[in-house]
This record gives sequence, structure tokens and C-alpha cells, in this order.
Amino acid sequence: MDIDIIAEGNAMQDELLKLRRYFHENPERSWEEKNTQKKIMEYLDQLGIPYIESCGTGVIATIRGKHSSDKVLGIRADIDALPITELSDVAWKSRRDGTMHACGHDTHITMLLGTAKLLKKMEDELTITVRLLFQPAEECIENSGAARMKDEAEVLECDRLIAMHIWSKIPAGYASLRYGPVMSAADTFDIYVKGKGGHGALPQQTIDPVVAGSELVMSLQRLVSREVNPLEPAVVSVTAFISGTTSNVIPGEAHLMGTARTFNNELRDQFPEMIRRIADGVAASTRTDIQLDYHFGPPPTINDDACVDTGRRAAEKVFGKDHLVDWELQMGGEDFAKYKAPKCLLLLGGGWSEEERRYPQHSPYFDIDEAALKLGVQYFAEYVREYEKELS
Repeated sequence: MDIDIIAEGNAMQDELLKLRRYFHENPERSWEEKNTQKKIMEYLDQLGIPYIESCGTGVIATIRGKHSSDKVLGIRADIDALPITELSDVAWKSRRDGTMHACGHDTHITMLLGTAKLLKKMEDELTITVRLLFQPAEECIENSGAARMKDEAEVLECDRLIAMHIWSKIPAGYASLRYGPVMSAADTFDIYVKGKGGHGALPQQTIDPVVAGSELVMSLQRLVSREVNPLEPAVVSVTAFISGTTSNVIPGEAHLMGTARTFNNELRDQFPEMIRRIADGVAASTRTDIQLDYHFGPPPTINDDACVDTGRRAAEKVFGKDHLVDWELQMGGEDFAKYKAPKCLLLLGGGWSEEERRYPQHSPYFDIDEAALKLGVQYFAEYVREYEKELS
């Protein structure tokens, strides 16, 4: 007789709470997740699930059904924390000053471990192979974990990939699984302005990088508002301006940092040249030398239609049709987009019923309603079952 996924997930809730709180108390930043990796491997050992270490601090586990075909489904969870000092007062607050699971990756690890336990129980009925990807360093813009894990042989064998992201603004008990774009590309840039420093009282003897940098900040605001179709979501933001150290010296250099985001890959490819053209114009008018370093981060996360079809059938069984919503597009980035196989990302509601408690991702007060944990496990397991039905 087939396992009752909903009942098994409900029975697992207390164990999921313990796991989530352990990972929340013991966060580790990108590429430093050695203790997290150790805990994951110990749990998999207890379940008798084989695995390999990947990318230094990641883990890839394999559950091969007793009736497996050659089809492979990958399920991915990111495992790294952020360089943020937690300010919430929960009993399981981070024990590491300056490091916090402020994006919910502690819940992702927990739900994938819970899924591992449930799928192990379902081993006798499984007709596919399931790969569990515990991926490090999602929070890195360029050198992210997906950029390395995607080329592992075990990942390249996957016919499709699924993942979820806990979302504090969506109430617990709800979920969003959209067709098409979900999260934007997340590129960054550094702009270096070189002038000629001197006394603040003698500006005529200087070439002022502060004025040039300020003009550049304002000019970049026109890029989206006047050069991008207003129906096309896009953002170019300057987020840092570093120059000078005192009040009576015009500095010789300035350093600007920022981010560019869009769901349109064609527009994304145009951003570096658009920014460079504006920078060259400012350089000419201010007599400065301006250099642009543009860094391509994760591309847009675009859900595959067939993957979503399967996921929506699974999600309706867990959340109910009325609790499936089309949440707005997110300008945040997600390196899940770097994996090559057809894929889909579900946003899992983790928001408290009291809206004032729904702090956004990356807030030092970020927290989630842990009632969402069992729902995540149930969704992953139901997805496996629905995918098997498609293939039969």
C-alpha cells in the first residue's frame, strides 16, 4: 500500500522543528558550511541514504527506487547563511555574531532532510531515482554554489530539477508556483572614477571625482526610465559611493557599486554597454577617467511549463487549490537558475498571520512560521509521486 504523504509529513513536524532550530542557531556563511555539511551527512547516515560530498561544503544524496526507471529528478536546497547580526529574540537565535539565516536556508535544509526521510520510506514504491542537492553558497553573486554543482555528473543526469524558497511575505499555508519568470537576474557592477585630488578651497586645481561620481549616479537613473520599455521590469541601482576621508581635501578617486536586474536576457546583455556609454559621457564632461567592471550573477529564474504543471498538481494536494496564488515577480536573484535541466521554483508561504511580524528576507528580524515546514516536505514528496504518474 502506498505511503500516506500528508499523514507522514504531519507526524514529522516535531522532528522538523528540532532540525530547523539547530541549523538556525548554527549558521555558516557561503563556502564555510562545514558543520552544516557534517550535520546533513550524519542525518543521511542514520537513514542509510548514500551520498557524495560536492563543491567542498555541499552534499548530493541519491534515493534509488526499487522499481527505478532511468529517469532522475533532482531536488535542491541551498544551505548558506548571511553576514547579518540577528536582532530577533527567539530562543533559537543565532549563536554566531555577524552570521544569520536571514533568508530561510535553514528551513530549506530541514525540509529536504525531511523529504529524504519520507522518500526513504517510499523506496519500495519509487519508480524513479531522486537526487537531493544540498548546495552551498547561493548568496554569492559570481562564485555561487550552483555554478559549480551544476556540472557534477550526478546533477547532469537529472531530467528535471525542483526547488522551493520560503517566503515571509506569503502567509503560511499558501504557496506560489508561477509559469515563466519568477526571480530576476542579479548582476552587480563596480565603477572606478579617477580624478586629481587637492585642497577643498582650490577646486580649480583638481579634477573632482565626487562631482563626477554624483553626476554618474544621477545619469544612471535615466537608464531605466528613458531607455527601457516601461512595460519591462528592470532596476539599475547605485548602492554605494565611497570617496574621501575628510572635509578639506578633494579626493583623487571614487568607487561606486550597484546592481542591475531584469527578467529579460536580451536587455540584460545590453546593460554593460548602456552603463559604459553613460560613464564615458560623464568622464568626457568632467575630465575624469571612469572604468566599469560589470559582474554577471545568476540569470533570471524562469519556470518550465511542464515542471510547473506537475508541481501545481502536487501543490493542490498539499495546500488546496484556493491556497495556490500567483505571487508577484521578485527582483531578487536565485542561483537555482544556473542549473541546466528544466526546472521550477515554488515560493512557500512562511509568513505569520500577524502581518507586522512578516519581516522581509535579509532582515535581522527575519523569522518564519514553522507550520510551513511539514508542507514543504509534503510538496516535495507529492511532486515525486506526480512526476512518476506522468512517466508511467
